[in-house]
Amino acid sequence: MSSPPQKVIKKDGVWTVEGRPRETIQLISHLHPPNIPGKSLITLLVTLPPNGATPPHRHGSAAVLALMLRGASRDQMNAEPEASVRGPGESFYEAPGCHHVRGENASEAEEAAFYAVFVVDDGEFERGGGYEGLVVLDRDVEEEEEKG
Repeated sequence: MSSPPQKVIKKDGVWTVEGRPRETIQLISHLHPPNIPGKSLITLLVTLPPNGATPPHRHGSAAVLALMLRGASRDQMNAEPEASVRGPGESFYEAPGCHHVRGENASEAEEAAFYAVFVVDDGEFERGGGYEGLVVLDRDVEEEEEKG
């Protein structure tokens, strides 16, 4: 059974899935490992409140490994026919250019949280606006294209 489409709206200047709260993000670490020159290793703590959702997005050329800490996350990548639900101790991977079409808390009662570990080129990180540039929402791109 495929998931119903999500309606993304702008509320108070922020893109959100209609009727659902957005995630919060906390920087945990930003490292420059000497064995991968020119790359940053960035770890974020992503917390989804009950019934929370993130609008469809990409992470540019970053590779992302998500490690579930608590709760359950429902995620759908690229053209996968179904979303997958993952709980504590499970993980998922987003290859560079991956389209994260659905990202949401699978529970309406409990929060979900995971570490998102990014491997990104230092130059792209700086050109993309730093931490804010790590998540590129589809609607932000569409809005820019409409402006011309």
